[in-house]
Amino acid sequence: MKNTPRINHFASAKDASDAAARYILETIKTALKEKKRLSVVLPGGSAPKKLNASIISLSGDMDTSRIDWFFGDERAVDPKSPDSNYRMQMETLLEPLNIQPEHIHRIPGELGASRAAGEYNLLLADYFSGPPAFDLILLGLGPDGHTASLFPGSEALSTEDVPVVGTGTAPLKPHVERVTLTFPAINTAGNVIFFTGRTGKETIIEHLCSAADDSPGKKIYPFESVKPEFGPAIWFVYRNNS
Repeated sequence: MKNTPRINHFASAKDASDAAARYILETIKTALKEKKRLSVVLPGGSAPKKLNASIISLSGDMDTSRIDWFFGDERAVDPKSPDSNYRMQMETLLEPLNIQPEHIHRIPGELGASRAAGEYNLLLADYFSGPPAFDLILLGLGPDGHTASLFPGSEALSTEDVPVVGTGTAPLKPHVERVTLTFPAINTAGNVIFFTGRTGKETIIEHLCSAADDSPGKKIYPFESVKPEFGPAIWFVYRNNS
């Protein structure tokens, strides 16, 4: 059965981020009625800053005390580094929402990619008492079609036995080792949402929109291996950065 992504297009980043934020907040609100705790995975890069601003603006009285926050990928840097995904999310989302430290589960990138991946695998196994099953995963899209830190040609693309792996030096800046969730961990999530601009990724977005089938042999970009088991990935794509 095909798992065709649902793609929403917007003229501006503001329109896309507001729409995505409303969808995310409604998803969280609905899930909190059914579950005692939620697990949300945050993306890295720069695009999430726009989305985070909208989430904060529209969050209202959202109950954050029952949400645990995880990370889809991290750079092998100190958490205080300007290249740290953890630092970016702390400054633009988690601190403004007053999320308590015990609900923030960061990837210890400063340990190096391999060791950090091992530590995060242990953390996830303890939290979920088995294989991870996140409630919501937020992802971005790179200009080479990568998502999280799953880059073209990486051995991580074919990993099936662990939810988190360390990778070699990234082909894009910053050129450091990475730690990333693998596709098995992503595809068992209850909800998967992509948020991305179109600029510099026109060919990739056109491929996303025109792809007619999901045959493994016809995948061109890493993001195409995101095939959630519980429903299609939801995309929010904007044309202009304003």
